[in-house]
Amino acid sequence: MNRREALKNIGLSAGYIAATPTIFSLLQSCQKEYVLDWTPELLSIDEGKALEQIVDLIIPETDIPGAKSLHVPMFIDKFINNALEEVEEAQMFKYGAGIIMKELGVSEEKSIDDVTIEEYDALLSNYLKLPKEKQKEHWEAISKVKTPEDLANVPQEAISFSYLSSVRSLSIFGFKTSKDIAENVLNYLPVPGEYVGCDSVQNLTGGKDWAL
Repeated sequence: MNRREALKNIGLSAGYIAATPTIFSLLQSCQKEYVLDWTPELLSIDEGKALEQIVDLIIPETDIPGAKSLHVPMFIDKFINNALEEVEEAQMFKYGAGIIMKELGVSEEKSIDDVTIEEYDALLSNYLKLPKEKQKEHWEAISKVKTPEDLANVPQEAISFSYLSSVRSLSIFGFKTSKDIAENVLNYLPVPGEYVGCDSVQNLTGGKDWAL
């Protein structure tokens, strides 16, 4: 998944923009079994492993740190569990994580550690590259949800789309507001200076987005 396109195209909802990520942890993986160095507060261990792989595909490691090495998966879990005003929103995110496990085919016969990177990538491509009309259809279905119980009446595809879209938004949010990216990659000016209202970003920041 192309990082530049993701950063260019995704928009964040007002609810997700309000908070700043402050809590991170270390993550590591073995050759076969993924081991989390953090304990999810909201998600299960298996759901946390899936989240980590999804986030790593959304913003992978390149010449700059990726979302996984910046501990964004832990941030997402803690953000959803602690920063959202409505408890029901966290419950709905948790419900979506469970649907994603079904999408990946996780069962008694197939553990989360048996899911391949290709399967994760196919899942993301299937939902995050949907035609606009299909995306609109899914958002309309999700907009009717008022309580976690309402999700039982929503198509699984709409829930998966909503969950992965939220994860993508939060991954980009956590990535762009992390200390390392803010100070070393983006244009960082903690104390605002002169306001220039009519000039190009190329002239003002060398084309870099603002960290704050």
